[in-house]
Amino acid sequence: MLPLALHLLLHAQPHLIAGDPALTRGERELAAWAEHRLAAWAEHRQATAATPWPEAAWEAMGPKNCGGRIEAVDSPVGEPGTIYAGVGTGGVFKSVDGGLSWEHVFAHEATCSIGDVTVDPSAPETVWVGTGEAHLGGVSWDGVGVYRSRDGGATWEHRGLAESARIGTVLVDPRDSNLIHAAVIGPRTGAYRGRGVHVSRDGGETWEQTLAPGEHVGIVDLVRDPHEPNRLWASGWDRRRAGEGGVFRSLDNGLTWERLEGGLLVGKEVGRVALAAAASAPGVVYALIVDHSPPGEGRYDVGGALFRSDDGGDTWRRTSAEYVDTYVGWDFCDVRVAPDDADTVFVCGLRLMVSRDGGQTFARGGEDVFRLLEHPGEGMHLDMHELWIDPANPERILLGTDGGLYLSMDRARTWLHLNNLPIAEFYTVLVDGADEPRVWGGTQDNASLSAPLGAGLERLRSDAWEYVYLDPWDGGDGFATFPDPTGDGTVYYEHQNGDMRRKAPGAPLRWGRGSGRRITPQPGEGEAPLRFAWNTPLMASAHQEGVLLCAGQRVLRSKDRGDSWEAISPDLAQRGSITTLCESPLEAGRLAAGWGRGELRLTADGGATWSAAGDGLPRAGVEKVALSPHDPERVLVCLSDGQGTAHVLCSDDFGATWRALGSGLPSSAVHVVREHPSRDGVLFVGTDLGVWASVNGGATWGSLSLGLPTAPVMDLAIHAPTDTLVAATHGLSAFRVSLVSVAP
Repeated sequence: MLPLALHLLLHAQPHLIAGDPALTRGERELAAWAEHRLAAWAEHRQATAATPWPEAAWEAMGPKNCGGRIEAVDSPVGEPGTIYAGVGTGGVFKSVDGGLSWEHVFAHEATCSIGDVTVDPSAPETVWVGTGEAHLGGVSWDGVGVYRSRDGGATWEHRGLAESARIGTVLVDPRDSNLIHAAVIGPRTGAYRGRGVHVSRDGGETWEQTLAPGEHVGIVDLVRDPHEPNRLWASGWDRRRAGEGGVFRSLDNGLTWERLEGGLLVGKEVGRVALAAAASAPGVVYALIVDHSPPGEGRYDVGGALFRSDDGGDTWRRTSAEYVDTYVGWDFCDVRVAPDDADTVFVCGLRLMVSRDGGQTFARGGEDVFRLLEHPGEGMHLDMHELWIDPANPERILLGTDGGLYLSMDRARTWLHLNNLPIAEFYTVLVDGADEPRVWGGTQDNASLSAPLGAGLERLRSDAWEYVYLDPWDGGDGFATFPDPTGDGTVYYEHQNGDMRRKAPGAPLRWGRGSGRRITPQPGEGEAPLRFAWNTPLMASAHQEGVLLCAGQRVLRSKDRGDSWEAISPDLAQRGSITTLCESPLEAGRLAAGWGRGELRLTADGGATWSAAGDGLPRAGVEKVALSPHDPERVLVCLSDGQGTAHVLCSDDFGATWRALGSGLPSSAVHVVREHPSRDGVLFVGTDLGVWASVNGGATWGSLSLGLPTAPVMDLAIHAPTDTLVAATHGLSAFRVSLVSVAP
């Protein structure tokens, strides 16, 4: 029998049923995933409460001073001390003292991925959360619909739309707290007829789709006219660029909709759209449209075109022939208008841009920044995801970036960085072998950092984390990061797509002359360019001083700390890139490399010959491969199928045959598998739903998640001398747990 909480969730909330024959294949998969996720979350909560290791409770390590992605912000009108901050993949934090301290109020729900946070304008203790990031980058997570709290975040109830994947806006009618509009973006890819505007008239008990702009057109923004509350505007984002996106309007509070033109940019070049309405001037509404027509390459072949209407959307004019001077695209695209001045407009993109003449000209927002906690940065972090203006005091602005939350009290001229939220998005973690061990890791857009293994969090105090480097914009993507095993002070780190660097001992944070050298391998004469993954494997060999290993489509080795490289494999990935690489800690020359859908190659002779993994691996995305510290023939691998199934397999004959590891694993994506270096058969996996452990070689598993909030656990590191496990999450920084009690 289902637990009561799960029964209520599955039977009262999703409005797509996975077995409905009228659904498309993609819709059936989405509905099945939503039901699966809610069930898995309930199982996870039960398993954690019944953990075999109740004495093993996780401790937060930070960092907090570096910040992380803020996707949504809201604050009750007239209560400036209360702030709700929605973290990309970290849930929701609440402050009641203006940002000096925070409580994690959305820490143990079925998802941690946040698209919007909305305070009910007529009931400030009622807070709505739309889940699933409105940021649709490659490393982001779907949500499971809408949540509501009626006690300021102390408790939450799921309110439906579980299969919506990503919600851009939740809009509460100021005249009726039970009348809710939700902007459904839908999944990152694929056809889904649920994209559009959904309306509930009973506080989320039931939902009706009133705008269905197309199965590939997500709705990101929903805006209510401050002067005519039955007039709404919605922004349609045609991800395929087939000309079906744009601006929609309703004159009857969302019952019916029309697609607007009247001077707007229309057609296949229209990308993401953002909207804002002026509270100080009836009928004034702005539309920021991503225009894909400018020539260029990659992320720069877009322009932000700003349009203004003075008659509620009947007619529009472009405010300037020039594009807004900041990269605006699918990553971020927001426009806001000051509540007391219809001509003061803010655009969020790569930087914050401000116009004080109705969009005719723009200048960069103020970048004089003061830090709440110690930080070596000098200015404003790049990549703006959210801007909230206090309607009662337009001088007060909250800005969410990839570097955290900023507060301005002078209309975006100067800022206080509220860098006291532990929300770093880690990709990797490593604990070194020094006498005083340190943790090393790379994060999304907040560089690479290091801290003592015993680091912790203290209120109103800077943490013990130190930056390995900072790019010129006070951030930078960090991936593999580790010190040279000799302990001479040399540090290796990398940016995305294989930009590898060796930092000299004592070199400054900013890269420059004398900092070290770039050590990215280069192809030989006449060879094809090397293809490196976003998160490229890079490591120091455990067997020979000065030896580094990395992988593109080939596995490469350096014997001189990166000064030169040699390929030790043919092109294994065939148009792809190797994403995980492992060396045996027992025998030099044993390596395993994985990528793609179930692709794994192994060598036992240093790369002279490579063999493909035998049958038994599912056709799912390879996440991590690990070679055992106890048996040179043992190989562990975890894979992801996008549907939340736990795939962890073991080979006892160096990849020739495979067996799935046992019962009790969560119904969740698994990102990493590790074996304890000094305890044979003790295994750990990091998942989207916590950390799980096995003390019998994977035959059975139990939850090792007490004290660990919901967040993707992307990497694990074990420090055997102190029996400590470190978990790196993508959204809530790092955690540490003692393994002393984790025994059969």
